[in-house]
Amino acid sequence: MSKTLFYLILVVFAATSIVLVAVRPDWVSDQNTFLRDFVNHEFLNLLGVILAITLASVANMHLEFNKIEERFQRAGLSKSRQNIKKAAYWLIGLFVAGVTVVTLKPLFGQGAVGEGVANMAALLIVLWHVLILIILTQLVFAIPPHIKKTEDQTPSSPQDTGGENRR
Repeated sequence: MSKTLFYLILVVFAATSIVLVAVRPDWVSDQNTFLRDFVNHEFLNLLGVILAITLASVANMHLEFNKIEERFQRAGLSKSRQNIKKAAYWLIGLFVAGVTVVTLKPLFGQGAVGEGVANMAALLIVLWHVLILIILTQLVFAIPPHIKKTEDQTPSSPQDTGGENRR
């Protein structure tokens, strides 16, 4: 999936959110019990867990990039490093945005429109987190293994190739 598709998903969700808040605010306000119970400390817990786990994974990816570059004795992963750095900073920024949404939600008033705006902003943040996680997952799976083949590693029997004829 491309970044353009991810941005399109975010724009479509934002547009849909605006339409829902304008046309049917009761669907996305605190009259919706799931959203009322989710966009509070539970929402911040979710963002915090995602942030903590993902930052640890990003640090691990950074260290693995170091190992790969050391193995080949040249720097060649600068774009990938920039991408994981951007992702990490976006996750931190989105966590701050989530704290802001939860903190300011009571100030939007008790009306369905204000609650709907806060709830949909929270869901947009969750969607954005998911898209960042997809990008990081794609990056991890794009790193191929580096296996040096020697003459001793050529398969000579079905058992060496994965055991298709195992009993």
